Amino acid sequence: MHEFLDFNFSSTDEISLVLGQRLKHLRIQKEIAQADMAQRIGVSRSTLNTLENTGKGSVTSWIKLVQCLGQEAQLQPLFKPVITSIADMAKQQKPVRQRVTQKRLRPRGKS
Repeated sequence: MHEFLDFNFSSTDEISLVLGQRLKHLRIQKEIAQADMAQRIGVSRSTLNTLENTGKGSVTSWIKLVQCLGQEAQLQPLFKPVITSIADMAKQQKPVRQRVTQKRLRPRGKS
């Protein structure tokens, strides 16, 4: 298992694979059969098998599996805003933009 893979130098597929393997290891440690876990999180056994062995699956399936394994606290620090100054704190209190301005390919008025 690539349990200690440095994510800074890894591809998306490598990270997904390692996370899937870690969740599989936790499931086995808790002595939960794959079919039982699949039923608990509401997916097929083959879907869970794919998630554990390739790391590929929906975000919802991932979260359900993480919750079922009692690891939701591991999700808490993900994407948490880092505040290093009073200016950062002020930015966090502003309303969040809901859209990104789309760049135009051609100047306005020209077809």
